[in-house]
Amino acid sequence: MKPLLRACASACAAAILGACTTPATKVESEATQPTWTEVSPQIRVNRSAVAVEFTATAVIETGFLEEYVCTVGTREHESLFAFDGEASEIHAAMLLAGFIAGAPGRWREIPNDDGSLTLELGLPTGDAVEASVRLPDGSARALDWFVRRAPIDGTESLASTTQPPCRFRFAGSRFRTDRKTGREFYLADGSGSLVGLVTFGDEVVAPIEVIPDQASAAAPIWEVFSERMPKPGTKVTIVLARTRSADPPKPPSELGKK
Repeated sequence: MKPLLRACASACAAAILGACTTPATKVESEATQPTWTEVSPQIRVNRSAVAVEFTATAVIETGFLEEYVCTVGTREHESLFAFDGEASEIHAAMLLAGFIAGAPGRWREIPNDDGSLTLELGLPTGDAVEASVRLPDGSARALDWFVRRAPIDGTESLASTTQPPCRFRFAGSRFRTDRKTGREFYLADGSGSLVGLVTFGDEVVAPIEVIPDQASAAAPIWEVFSERMPKPGTKVTIVLARTRSADPPKPPSELGKK
């Protein structure tokens, strides 16, 4: 484990141990132990269910989207919800809950002999994740419930794509070394890519469908479902739970020529 995540995980582990340790005379049965353990004021871990939940805030009501959840001060202009903390904190909490990280998705344009371009796609790896939102009234919705295809987007070739990305993996973002300082840093801490929609290649939790983040490669088609979105400033709970599989029926290796 990298030093940054090791530090985060150690702090979370200490919180878990502190919350679970009781005097011998007050030890409760496993059945009566709390299901969720608070590891910070905003993050809770459920190790038996392999799940993490954290507090976030609704940030926009209209506009095209590139993220489901970002961190505060980064991509609020293109995200549904924002988490007031570091992306690496959520990564560490997911490791403590029992998730296994993989790698984010990727894409690139490959020139063809005829001058056209082919999009090569690499799918994200890691444990399959189900992502949902618990609203203030106690109801729960999948993250994609707050997203719709734009009524007019001019992309006839994608006309059959009516459902936004709804399957995810614990991609775990990436580490990079600063050339000037030589210090290693966690990419999602800088970019804010906590739960992605399009593919920047640095997401903590990545949709299994790879969508290029450049409009020249894939025109934006997903926007906020305004009528379903809570008012900006509304506090919600994002729940990430491990699920058995998020594999697509036919994993694509390329999207095709342009």
